[in-house]
Amino acid sequence: MKALKRNATILVVLFDIYLFTGGYGTQGRIYNLVSKPIADLLLQIAKAVGGVNAIGWGIIILTVIFRLILLPIMVNQSKNTTISQIKMQKLKPELDKVQAAVKGAKTQAEQQAASMVSMTLYKENNVSLTGGMNWLAMAIQMPIFSGLYLAIIHANGLKTATFFGLELSKPQILFSIMTFVIYAVQAYLAQLHVPAAQKKQTGMMMWMMPVLIAGFTLYSSGALGLYFFIGGIFATIQVFINHMRYNKLKGQVEENFTIQKTADELLAAQMATASAASQMNGTMNQNKVRPEDLRPRDVTEESTKLEGRNAGKQNRQNDR
Repeated sequence: MKALKRNATILVVLFDIYLFTGGYGTQGRIYNLVSKPIADLLLQIAKAVGGVNAIGWGIIILTVIFRLILLPIMVNQSKNTTISQIKMQKLKPELDKVQAAVKGAKTQAEQQAASMVSMTLYKENNVSLTGGMNWLAMAIQMPIFSGLYLAIIHANGLKTATFFGLELSKPQILFSIMTFVIYAVQAYLAQLHVPAAQKKQTGMMMWMMPVLIAGFTLYSSGALGLYFFIGGIFATIQVFINHMRYNKLKGQVEENFTIQKTADELLAAQMATASAASQMNGTMNQNKVRPEDLRPRDVTEESTKLEGRNAGKQNRQNDR
């Protein structure tokens, strides 16, 4: 299953690259392959809904359909993120030992060896550093809102669309404020079960997301503001679902998660490896050929001495 998901993610990312490197105008790949189908679908929905606000309702309906399709994937991502956070809490005492070893290292080699243990500690204990991030869901969404933006800007029948008097092709501060509020609620719910020590590290990032998303909608279009607002409602729902089952997930981790490799074991192994490598380097340095050994020797004097010895030996033989 993991291999299938990994291969699907790679294919979607490659398709995204193919789309986004094909230009953004009406002749670009993303417009022809994504924006046109979205525009046609929006016009069909708007025709069925009817009224002056039909395009806006069409965006909402299309977003709901799209998010409902992604909801199981996103809920599973929230679950994996929570499990990773709980595992990290269990692993924190071991990480503290590694940090203490790094600070207490006497040499640079020991410091580097101790620093490498952090990554090994996560790997050996099957804890994800990405926190269960679902790259497939992100890769799927990127062409959607880009295609929607281009459809509203360029497609006939959508360029002049309004929603309760607000032009969807232009930025709308009301949608940006609504988007900020809904994502701020989502960020608050996501931080409820984060330990106080980690909130200092992750809190700023979590609260920056509502600002960034709202800022993006403020400078893009009302259509994207509406899209992100509805998407934010679903994001809040999935975090709320995760909040409701937090205690169950924590119980599962408490029952099934055991530390396979401790920091002490990994530090001892890493230090032994570093010590062996250091000794080997020292031996190689001792056995290294000195530059003076490579200089050509003056064999003239030795040859003269040898000839002298041979001549003396020959004279003694003649005397006999």
